[in-house]
Amino acid sequence: MPTVAGCKNTAIIPGTEIPDTPDNREILQVIERFRTSFVRQDPAGILATAHPTYYDESGTDDPSDDIVYEELGPILRRRIAQLESVRFTIEYLDVYMRRDRATVNVWIDATFRLKPILGDDGMPRFPPRVVPKQDYAKFELIREGDSWLITKGI
Repeated sequence: MPTVAGCKNTAIIPGTEIPDTPDNREILQVIERFRTSFVRQDPAGILATAHPTYYDESGTDDPSDDIVYEELGPILRRRIAQLESVRFTIEYLDVYMRRDRATVNVWIDATFRLKPILGDDGMPRFPPRVVPKQDYAKFELIREGDSWLITKGI
């Protein structure tokens, strides 16, 4: 059943239209830890927000680009190593919760500045590149004991 703000008397999490409940607050805090770890370029911090059952199809039908938890750490370290700087904001649109599972729909506005590609002589072959990303995204989470962890969407 969706969690939606309906009454004017319902408290909402500041900066969102999401009802301020303990679960909603905890869920958004996990995604914020993911986001801030990404901005700090901290792959271990990002990985700490993922559940051991993490699985993502990368938005394609091609199984060769699917990501499982065991591969997530090395992939994050490789991708973070390519970054020179990150600007990354998330607008939280809604939270749907059913028992111990939650889905969070967001709007991502980010810019990634990639490091220059160096030639064999150590000189830049290609200059730094800026990659903008503005898109809707979805995070899926599961409650593990008293906390929530991401199972899809990193």
